[in-house]
Amino acid sequence: MHTPFEWIERERAGLTAALAEGLGRRAGSVFRSAGRAACEAVADGVIAALAADLASGKDTAGREAMSALVRRFSGSLGYADLRHLTTTLRALVLAAATEAAPAERQRVEDWLFQLVLVGAMRFVAQREQTFQEQAAQLEVRQLESQLEELRAAFEEKTRLLDVIRQASTPVAPVYEGIVVVPLVGLFDAQRAQLLTERLLHAIGESRASVVIVDISGVPLFDSEAAQLVIRTSQAVRLLGAQLLLVGLSPGVAQTIVGLGVELSSLKTLSSLQDGIAHALALRKLRIAPMASR
Repeated sequence: MHTPFEWIERERAGLTAALAEGLGRRAGSVFRSAGRAACEAVADGVIAALAADLASGKDTAGREAMSALVRRFSGSLGYADLRHLTTTLRALVLAAATEAAPAERQRVEDWLFQLVLVGAMRFVAQREQTFQEQAAQLEVRQLESQLEELRAAFEEKTRLLDVIRQASTPVAPVYEGIVVVPLVGLFDAQRAQLLTERLLHAIGESRASVVIVDISGVPLFDSEAAQLVIRTSQAVRLLGAQLLLVGLSPGVAQTIVGLGVELSSLKTLSSLQDGIAHALALRKLRIAPMASR
């Protein structure tokens, strides 16, 4: 009695060996690069799936085998590799089925068609996923590069701002025991901290007893700026020195009064010239004309 597809079991070992050899024969293929053992594993899986589906009348094993193949060689499997697999498999199986009934040969053809279709679909889906992952990685690298550029630009800007702050907050000794600090530009908390640090260092180094802070170059001197100067004055006083605030314009004076800022703890003078004269008086010094000869 004839058993359907009995020839597949009879030829199974030979088909597996021939398919493994054929897969490894093509130069440049992913199968040849993977080695003989990988070719034998692929061939055994595909032939076993064919035998299982011919016996069950379904295509489930073939779809699973092709999906596993695409996953196994993910990222390296090319369309030429799939075509080489299916054409080699088709030639070997149809050659082994020469004595099979026409219906059986047609069933094999249908199964091979489904195998090609599933392989192509899985390949396209896998390739699309790979492209998306590569695109995402490229975007991440671009964002990281942009972030690094922004970080470098921020660090450079911070450095330049620090240089500007240092240059715009000079501490100049004008006479023994007297230093002048001409402020130019915005006076904020960060700059106040820098001023305090530099003043304390200058006082300790030069043993200054009078510090003149000229705010005539500060465009906006409000209550916050006034409080910052007061705190700086308190720090200076702790080292035994006195801070003189000069350069208050009438407009600034009116603004401070309107804001209710109390500057009684500070000695204020209208100009730098007045401030230097007062500082010399505190030091029991004065400027006198040179005697004519």
